[in-house]
Amino acid sequence: MLPAISPKNTLIAVFSYNMTRELDLCLQSIKDMCAGFDVVLIDDASEEPLTHGIIQSHADRLNEVFTLPPVKKNRTRGRLHENIQRMYEYALSKGYRYLFMVQDDMQLLRPLNQRVLSEYDAIFSKGDHIIQIDPRFLRNLGAIDILPDIQAYCFAASDYRNSYADVGILSLDRLVANDWKFEIGERELKIKAHERGLRRIFPFTPIMMHVPYPTIYRKGEKVQRQSLIPIHRGKYSYHYLSEREMSALDARPLSAIPYTRKYLRPKGMGLAYLRYMFENENRVFS
Repeated sequence: MLPAISPKNTLIAVFSYNMTRELDLCLQSIKDMCAGFDVVLIDDASEEPLTHGIIQSHADRLNEVFTLPPVKKNRTRGRLHENIQRMYEYALSKGYRYLFMVQDDMQLLRPLNQRVLSEYDAIFSKGDHIIQIDPRFLRNLGAIDILPDIQAYCFAASDYRNSYADVGILSLDRLVANDWKFEIGERELKIKAHERGLRRIFPFTPIMMHVPYPTIYRKGEKVQRQSLIPIHRGKYSYHYLSEREMSALDARPLSAIPYTRKYLRPKGMGLAYLRYMFENENRVFS
């Protein structure tokens, strides 16, 4: 039986690379929404001076900052999964039982309080095959299965994406029991977990999401995309959920899947809101 998730046994790990305003939003939202949790940040050799300034400005909320040495230019891929493995080993060495992975383009939107933690505990209690709770609002990109017995959601049993993601709360006990290692590549990890029958679950109560139109990096370089409606990447965010919005979200039927564009209010978008509402969500969040 797993221990109850709590600030004392859960490490929040933020993974950072060259983000600026998004990272500031991410760290501020953790400060606002995750009272009492230990937070560490691992930065993958960011070259953007503003990134280092933002990290320093949040030093009072970070228990530790890990800064990696530079890598060669035109890297073929980042070191995210090496960094996740580092944080996995670090969390185990410090006696944590859960690792909450947060990416630097994400924003927490409601408190991670005891009611939410108890809901997540109940999900983990439904089977040893559940290794992860993914507390994001969902993208409307395909079929989502509703799980009445768990009061939650997942991808279809045949969909390898139902197994793992680089975001969310991992049970370290269950990863250790499965002799888990974080190899390079999220897709490979999803397939490995799926083949072992391991699962991630989307809870009834999501608490976070990627900001709309974040800055994009490919092979270590910033990507520019042209469009008829101007998009100012890295400039947008969401309003925190109000008490009224949280109450409405909590009172909805299970059949009302918590899709991002239905339940969250973006801010600062202007005309870009038209693209946000109607563009394929893979383009909105990446």
